Amino acid sequence: MATNNNLELEKLVEQDIKVIDRNMTFGSVFRSMIPSIIVGTAASAGCQEIASEYTSNPEAMTIAGMVGQYVGGFSAYLPMHYHYNRDRLKDENGKIKWKQFAQDIGSILASDQIGNKVWLASYGLSNEMSLRNGLDPSTAGIVSGATSGLVYSAFTAYAAPKVNSFINYIKRKFRRNK
Repeated sequence: MATNNNLELEKLVEQDIKVIDRNMTFGSVFRSMIPSIIVGTAASAGCQEIASEYTSNPEAMTIAGMVGQYVGGFSAYLPMHYHYNRDRLKDENGKIKWKQFAQDIGSILASDQIGNKVWLASYGLSNEMSLRNGLDPSTAGIVSGATSGLVYSAFTAYAAPKVNSFINYIKRKFRRNK
């Protein structure tokens, strides 16, 4: 019984992913993240270079780079997500559908529960290896920022539309039951 319900739910969620006007897609999420990878990578390189002026500890430089990439990347992502999805996120009067935009970002943040761990692991490992193998802090930040940014973006671009679709499915289910 539970398996049939899960299969039915999965089928409905998959159908909902194809409804472009109500949901985001892999392409729209990933394309929105490219500028955030670039900005975040530049920020991580800069933060690591600044941190290297105060410490030679690779872990401290890694943390500085992670903070730079997260803050820089996310601040670049928000306006780009709106830009690439503005047709879907504007109403007929040209006003932003803030509720839909917030739902999109909420879906990204929900998928981040795993995505951030993927990003932390890939950034941390690549940065530690880069620093311990003699790369200067800013170059290590570029290598780590770019690799972890691409891994994270691909994961999130895959997961966020599914989360968003599931949210829409639940909302429709509750509307029908009222």
